[in-house]
Amino acid sequence: MTLNRNFKFPLEDDGYKGRITFETVQENYKTLPETVFNGLIESRTGGVDPVGTGSTDDPTVKKSLYGTQKTQRGPLPPRFDKRRKATLYLPGALQFQDNVEYTNVDLGIIGQGAFNAIQAGQSGRSVLGAATSNLLPDFTSIQEAFNFGLRSEAAQVAALRLTSKLSPEVQGAIETGTGIALNPNRRSTLRGIGVRQFRFTFKMIPTSPEEAREIKDIVQFFREEMYPDTSNDALNAALRFPNKFKIKMFYDSKKVATKILPSFLANVDVVYNSTGMSFHKDGSFQETDLSLSFIEERALTKRDIINEVESDYVLPSVIGTGAR
Repeated sequence: MTLNRNFKFPLEDDGYKGRITFETVQENYKTLPETVFNGLIESRTGGVDPVGTGSTDDPTVKKSLYGTQKTQRGPLPPRFDKRRKATLYLPGALQFQDNVEYTNVDLGIIGQGAFNAIQAGQSGRSVLGAATSNLLPDFTSIQEAFNFGLRSEAAQVAALRLTSKLSPEVQGAIETGTGIALNPNRRSTLRGIGVRQFRFTFKMIPTSPEEAREIKDIVQFFREEMYPDTSNDALNAALRFPNKFKIKMFYDSKKVATKILPSFLANVDVVYNSTGMSFHKDGSFQETDLSLSFIEERALTKRDIINEVESDYVLPSVIGTGAR
């Protein structure tokens, strides 16, 4: 295995100008004392050690709480000391799926009253009053239900509201007997933003021994960068995040498609000789199918999309033909 930091396939120019690059990002993670955690501990305890050993200003206590140095791990090979990059041909059928998550919420009568007050621009006190006024069924409707039976819709609704919390069986009887059910006043509400995921698939067929070795190195590169490192203790109690990837797509030196935030490599799927079990003379596989799945470091926001356009991230109308 070579110690190259940059990989490329195909090695020779095949006339196709579409390229995609995967470059590792070395994150400078902080130790716990370098974060706000130290200040939070002292502010919550008033300078008193929470484990009862003294003041947090005591050097001995600080050493026991926060340690004096970073975790020591065994040395990694020199190729991990700097950023590494793989440049592959731009695959076909690029898919970008943006999604926002919504869920349903039932306002009911109480929530609908508050909603109407908010829509009318009423004050907070008025909104609260509108909600509390609908906590119980209307008194006149209850009296009407007792005096005249469930003849009006108001009386039927009042009876349903009373029985919905007391007896589901009686509620069902009223609903089926009167043909009236409580309106849940269902609305859609924003729940969150989905984190985008991407999958890229490559078929690599070497045309020389050099390309065969390069393909092996590329597979090794992605597998190495996908996995986290472990602590150096006997229990392997901690996992250190792996590097993220900067993913960029080009056609003839022009950036194409939408911008991708730094992403974690979540899956490496390799299939050797998918169309037939044949080998080169040196034992290299005739073909290698490589599928990579990435997940962005965070969810996007509207400002990310605006900044993407303002940074002149070009999307040509034609990105060429002849994809491998």
